[in-house]
Amino acid sequence: MRSLPILGAAALTVLAASGPAHAGGFMIYEHGSAATGMADARTALWDDASSMFYNPSAITELDGFQLALGDSLIFPGITYTPGGDYCSTAGNTCRGAETEFHLFYPAHIYFTAETVSWLHVGIGYNNPFGLGTYWPDDWDGRFTAYQTYIETHFVQPVFAFDVAELVGMDDNYAFSVAVGAYYVYGKAVINSKLDASALYFDPAEPEPVADMQMEGDAHGGGFNFSLFAAVKDWISFGASVRSNVTMDFEGTAKFSAPESTWGTMMRALGMLPESTPGSTSIELPWNMNFGIAFHGVPKFTFAFDAYVTLWQSYDQLQVHFDCESSDPPNNCGGDLNAAAIYPKKWNTGVQLAFGVEYRPIRDLAVRMGYGYVTDPTNPEYYDGMLPDGNRHLVTFGLGYRAPELFKVDLGYMLALWGNTKDNDVGTTAAVFDNGLANGEYETISHILALTLGFSFDVDGMTPPPTLDPPEADGQLI
Repeated sequence: MRSLPILGAAALTVLAASGPAHAGGFMIYEHGSAATGMADARTALWDDASSMFYNPSAITELDGFQLALGDSLIFPGITYTPGGDYCSTAGNTCRGAETEFHLFYPAHIYFTAETVSWLHVGIGYNNPFGLGTYWPDDWDGRFTAYQTYIETHFVQPVFAFDVAELVGMDDNYAFSVAVGAYYVYGKAVINSKLDASALYFDPAEPEPVADMQMEGDAHGGGFNFSLFAAVKDWISFGASVRSNVTMDFEGTAKFSAPESTWGTMMRALGMLPESTPGSTSIELPWNMNFGIAFHGVPKFTFAFDAYVTLWQSYDQLQVHFDCESSDPPNNCGGDLNAAAIYPKKWNTGVQLAFGVEYRPIRDLAVRMGYGYVTDPTNPEYYDGMLPDGNRHLVTFGLGYRAPELFKVDLGYMLALWGNTKDNDVGTTAAVFDNGLANGEYETISHILALTLGFSFDVDGMTPPPTLDPPEADGQLI
């Protein structure tokens, strides 16, 4: 038998590794199909109720009542190829793996209303932090996690003030500001295997592996502010800032182990509770986006955006389990909480996006874009639960506008990224020589988005943000 504290530390290292799922390592920027078709370059544009996410101050340019309903279907796939010195040693069992198919479908709903000419209000719903990974439960990185999932639900009311209207300059210029708040509900799941070889190992027994399944939820809130400015028919600017959100997750971790000598012993010694409440506090980061759009070429709009996410708030994760004060069989030793600190030390993430919209006729839009996203993770603590990397985004989109009735937008995004894990995150036990899961991680993600927009204004849908030449009868092409 080996020292019991080692098992407590190893188990907690695995438990604490659930951090990326809780912290939203995959932040989702695709909250409108027109934006998806332009690589998310929509901060300086205004003809769509999805401004509620990209730039709420721009809703002052939407007339009457506007409603947008949509969804994004996300199809991610990750391939792991083992690498590193330990995989080249004869007899080691490193093997590649691919994530199982799983569909994610973040939704977006936006409603805006012109109360008076200078005051517009809106409310939005979307899922900015989410996604997950579903590896086979016997893959090399199972001691970090084999399933992770996070979803967040943001409800955002906004007040937007048309300053240009108030000062009588709205014929040639636009300038507006907006303030808002949001309520957030989050849910997270983490499933992993626990390496118990530090406690007990007998070749005659089954592999000393236990299973942990943890689920929790949290509530939080924050605020946002934004501004929009334009020299009409030529150029427009936008900026939006969203605050951090502190999420105090509470949930339950359930543990299971084979009916064997070491499994029975861990239960008897209070090393492996059947279940225990757990809690942790996660700070979703400050994030902001800035954009400029040029409208001076007939039938074209050119837009450039920069998104910045301050992931420095994700410095470490500390988990607390209540089993230390519980009665058998749900009790555990104090080593569990003492070891429940897991470093992350992420950095600022930046997304640069360029989009083009072309209108061969006034009510038909053809869109395309390219984006580049920097990797915020720290190589020293990189793992395979939600593997990130420097991403390349290629997008296409179409939009049709029936002026008196509705508009429909379709967007497609192809996202590609990869990275290499070469660190000590995982288990280094000799019996599990593949437990670090070091090697190459390649991700490909397809996103297909659909948004329907409806206008309840007597003048119909808001005109597109494109400078089109007038025809002889005064109508635009």
